Amino acid sequence: MRLRNKMNIVFAGTPKFAADHLEILLNSEHKVTCILTQPDKASGRGKKVKFSPVKEIAIREGIEVLQPNSLSGEKILKALENTKIDLMLVVAYGLLIPKKVLEVPKKGSVNIHASILPNWRGAAPIEYSICSGDKETGISYMRMTEGLDEGPILEVHKCKIEEKDNLGTLENKFIDLSKKKLLPFLKKFARGEIKEVQQENSKATFAPKINTSYQQIDWSCNSNEIDRRIRSMNPKYGAFSFLGSKRIKIYKSSPTQSNLKLKPGVIEISETGELLVGCKNHTVLKIDEIQIEGKKVVSSKEFIQGYKALIQREIKFSGNAR
Repeated sequence: MRLRNKMNIVFAGTPKFAADHLEILLNSEHKVTCILTQPDKASGRGKKVKFSPVKEIAIREGIEVLQPNSLSGEKILKALENTKIDLMLVVAYGLLIPKKVLEVPKKGSVNIHASILPNWRGAAPIEYSICSGDKETGISYMRMTEGLDEGPILEVHKCKIEEKDNLGTLENKFIDLSKKKLLPFLKKFARGEIKEVQQENSKATFAPKINTSYQQIDWSCNSNEIDRRIRSMNPKYGAFSFLGSKRIKIYKSSPTQSNLKLKPGVIEISETGELLVGCKNHTVLKIDEIQIEGKKVVSSKEFIQGYKALIQREIKFSGNAR
């Protein structure tokens, strides 16, 4: 006889953030019967096919993997119906899940979302929470419905956004929260002990998928705003600008006090060898880690040593290659 707390679970996820949650699930009494992840994609200069971090774990554990381009077809619906699942757990899957698929599991489907809902519904909640200057964020366990992240909240666990937090450090904070909270939550969920709370749709904010324009630095903003944009893009994307014809990514920075009256985008090498850039209202940003296209990430001092002539020739960062 199956234990009351034990569930057969289909896990749906794709990136490392999802894979870390899958590892938690695999170290529990629950059984992961099947895994959904996005189709394999070719990447890099050699266009080699790369498996998602979730698929890598599925192969290691010998768990069935399904990788449809869409979940709207009857074939994938029947495949899931045949698994006789209690719950679908979704973490950063990346594909729309139709209502008929969400309703296949006996106990429904639960999404782990990286914000305090209804704040930052959508694909990039961590990026938007950092960029907007939020002081607090969290992870929401919610029952999935047809609407985008609109379902009832089952549990929320909060954490502070520190001054130097970036996309990577906040993801790690969320993983640490789920290591403590996910399995107790699933035990209560299996027993039907969770009280659902409807979201206030009127208070919803949205975090759409990150596009290229969002990654680009606007030097007409003040140094604090630009620093938040850079942190929100680190390490996954790298906020970028152009120095002449060269695309430059900036991964680490800090607003700094300076008597220099630099115009937005103008670069100055300080007497102590710091790479400084002018921003709105004469605020100044110190660049700490930087990458020129095709090269590795280096410290600003290493960048100055290697590209001082380029800096002196171009003088400022711009929005387009010249």
